[in-house]
Amino acid sequence: VCLHQEQNMINNFIAIDFETANKYRSSACSMGLVIVNNGLITREWETLIKPQPFFFSHWSTAIHGITPDKVMDAPMFEEVWSRIDSWFVKCDAIVAHNAPFDMSVLHACLEKAQIASHLPESICTYRLARKKLPFLRNHKLNTVSEYFQIPLNHHDALSDARAAAKLMLRLSEI
Repeated sequence: VCLHQEQNMINNFIAIDFETANKYRSSACSMGLVIVNNGLITREWETLIKPQPFFFSHWSTAIHGITPDKVMDAPMFEEVWSRIDSWFVKCDAIVAHNAPFDMSVLHACLEKAQIASHLPESICTYRLARKKLPFLRNHKLNTVSEYFQIPLNHHDALSDARAAAKLMLRLSEI
């Protein structure tokens, strides 16, 4: 986490969220992206991904509802990345709620696909919320979203990425 950027308004970033199929970080099965330019959401994008390795744990499916049949014909990560990698060059940061998890998934997927990429630094809205909203009972995505009255369909990758983007904008104002 870049403390310098956390203390200033971040106007150009990509909020990201992954859902995984199993215990392996390379098993991304869904990705949501929300692009923020000049402090405004300018694009939202989501995709299912054929996870590697291709199996689903019961607990993962119970959390997000994605099953093998839903991703059987989905693109592999390398195909997805070829469509979106240029978006990351134009942003100042990658934002996620619990960024260590989402960034580890991104790095594992890039490594599994043998893709070299230079990514901007990441900012964790969970850590930022803990710092700026210490009075909340916890700092989970649903709790902080509820505090700011941000609609959330939790564990839907696009909804979670959208909430993280809106949280970043709101927390930057505090």
